[in-house]
Amino acid sequence: MDRPGRVTRRVAGRVLWLLAAVVVTACFRGKLPPREFYRLTAPDSLERTSGRDAPPPLSGSVAIVAYATPGIYGSGSVVYRVGSSEYGVYPTREWAIPLGEMLGAMTETVMQQRALASGRALFDPTLPRRGQYEWRGMVREFDEVDESASVSAAVTVAAQLVRVADDSVLWAGAARETQAVAESRKIESVIAALSAASSRAIARLTDDAAAALRRVSASGAQDR
Repeated sequence: MDRPGRVTRRVAGRVLWLLAAVVVTACFRGKLPPREFYRLTAPDSLERTSGRDAPPPLSGSVAIVAYATPGIYGSGSVVYRVGSSEYGVYPTREWAIPLGEMLGAMTETVMQQRALASGRALFDPTLPRRGQYEWRGMVREFDEVDESASVSAAVTVAAQLVRVADDSVLWAGAARETQAVAESRKIESVIAALSAASSRAIARLTDDAAAALRRVSASGAQDR
């Protein structure tokens, strides 16, 4: 049990801490820049790298899971990199939606233009995962890259295509894309470059998965 004197000192300490917090807040009020929120956008169409007229290699639907965003990529802030190894985040420039969810929604848009499965590719984080297959992605790199002579966007994403019935991995791969930032002093140009690079990376992954599954299917048919 606390003694009265100890309780009094504890209360007094809390009051002093609150007063200090009020003073600090008052000092910075009106000086901090406002928070800015951004989201990725997918292009209306993307060129296919293979299988333009081939039928879907999978029969069924694909449930797209929100991409894993380990480390700094899950902070909610736009990440920048200086050179090859120095990282930071913008203190007031944030993603309006978690990065992993935006990439899941972008994957749905990209897959609608691809022939990966006969059924629908769906991303909906509010619903239980449904589908014969799952697309599980992960962010490995999602940076504004600041170098001595240029600014660019660099995106590396990995993915697995999993059969839900037995949780077996049918295909796995990774893709990296870069995009020059048109106007290096404008954050809107950075977001546009990140959007373009991530769209192309996801399209490559989808095309690579479809091509690999078609090869497996063709090999199995020849062995019969």
